[in-house]
Amino acid sequence: MRKVISLVTICCLVMLGGAVAFGGGAQEEVEIDPDEVAGTITFGGWSAGDEAVEAILDDFQEEYPDVEVELEMTATEEHHDRLLTSLAADAGAPDVAMIEAEYIGAFRDRPGFVNLLEEPYNAGRFEDDFVDYKWEHAQSVDGEQMIGLPWDIGPLSLFYRRDVFEDAGLPSEPDEVYELLSDPDGFLEVAREVSIEDERWAVGDAADIFYGRWSNRDFYNEDLSFRFDSEESVELIELGKQLREEGLDAQVDAFGPEWTSMLDDGRIAMVHSGSWLGGFLKTWIAEGTEGKWGVIEPPLFDATNWGGSFLTIPEQSENKAEAWAFIEYALTNVEPQNTMFEAVDYYPALIPAWDDPLYDEPDPFFAGQRTRQLWAEIAEGTEPTMVTPMDAETEDILMEHVGTGIAEGRDARAILDDAMEEILEATAAERDAMKARLGLD
Repeated sequence: MRKVISLVTICCLVMLGGAVAFGGGAQEEVEIDPDEVAGTITFGGWSAGDEAVEAILDDFQEEYPDVEVELEMTATEEHHDRLLTSLAADAGAPDVAMIEAEYIGAFRDRPGFVNLLEEPYNAGRFEDDFVDYKWEHAQSVDGEQMIGLPWDIGPLSLFYRRDVFEDAGLPSEPDEVYELLSDPDGFLEVAREVSIEDERWAVGDAADIFYGRWSNRDFYNEDLSFRFDSEESVELIELGKQLREEGLDAQVDAFGPEWTSMLDDGRIAMVHSGSWLGGFLKTWIAEGTEGKWGVIEPPLFDATNWGGSFLTIPEQSENKAEAWAFIEYALTNVEPQNTMFEAVDYYPALIPAWDDPLYDEPDPFFAGQRTRQLWAEIAEGTEPTMVTPMDAETEDILMEHVGTGIAEGRDARAILDDAMEEILEATAAERDAMKARLGLD
């Protein structure tokens, strides 16, 4: 399958004791003295991460004047592929490596990263300062290894066009919109009202609501049964089928050029996404639409999260002290976290950052709505969930079945059953390895 799948498979071979060699071994003891760290570190990640880092570099170098930071940014998938290759070769990894939430389950139990729970990092002292549902994701199943600190989160939201709702004769204030959309029948009725045949559509794709529900990739319970095997999933698929049948979705791929154009000019009225979409709308998707947007908590399901990232230190780094100095400064302090947030809308995983007056400020782009407060409330309501090395492959298979099943008008229950059957077959090796680690029969 796609590259993400090959990454997951290789990582699982390591867990199974397969013949893939990685560097690592016993960790080298590192003594960190803020007055003595010096040198150049490389920071590897993807677009937007560079803007965030650049926003805090001057302040970081006031604290650590002898540490230089060089950025090595590529596309998200390419970055993770390169990181995997570097770990396999025991050479070429950056000193500080971003890992996106989609990939953390495949990396967290494998060798090749500094264990931040150990001396001299002692990252466990920061646990209470971070949202629990991200803190746990960077830890190994046995809780003995933590490969990274959480950087940002993506409280899932429903973004909607206020002007489109008003044009359709509907209320446009967040509380009223939430009430209108708070059950499938209400959502469907609003979709009909805001849509105009061959001109304007309620959503980009009929499967987007189902995808939003599972955008945190929390597909598994602790016994590795499927969390998405539920009546809620059936209802969301049935809603998607009805949207498609009535021509209320534009049938365009999210983040493609047609999708972004349709958000910009109001031809798509609603979209589920992580909070980071706010930054995308303001800068490159719909820059000229200030005041035309509103944001609400997802109306059809409980609070959840889409995306986020972690900062890690590959074991092969020769600049561990400097790398940790940067990570600790950037992620455990309120001021740099909020500076990065203002720069690129990476919502901090650091809870004390939310106490800043910044979070009470109205956002002109969203017609004066206090969106940062809303996102804090969504984050506070999000429960910890399990990540596994199977998540990326599970997502691919599940979403392919749901998208195809909606297009073909298939029974929702049958769509889920067929998806689960294929997932079980495709992830058999990873599942067996995970069961062994969890002590499951």
